[in-house]
Amino acid sequence: MAKAKKVTAPKTSLPLSNFDLKKRYDVYYHMRKGVCACRNVMVKGKRTFEDVNEVKGPFVQYLELEDAKGRTFMLNYLHVFMICEAGVKVRFSSAK
Repeated sequence: MAKAKKVTAPKTSLPLSNFDLKKRYDVYYHMRKGVCACRNVMVKGKRTFEDVNEVKGPFVQYLELEDAKGRTFMLNYLHVFMICEAGVKVRFSSAK
């Protein structure tokens, strides 16, 4: 039987850090009808329908978000394409 190789994360000069879960964000995501935004939300956590010890892939995970009125909802995180601090005006230009 072949011995499994140990895989290590590649070294990088870019810093990696977690989101500050005390801050509020604007979350932009794709839906069938186009781009939508959840404004001024807090990221509360991730949710799944699988046993948390057996989550095998990203296809069953959702972001748990809380709006300014304290209402909680889940958003499939595969549809998210941008997150910025709440209230930041982002300018877009399209490339052709």
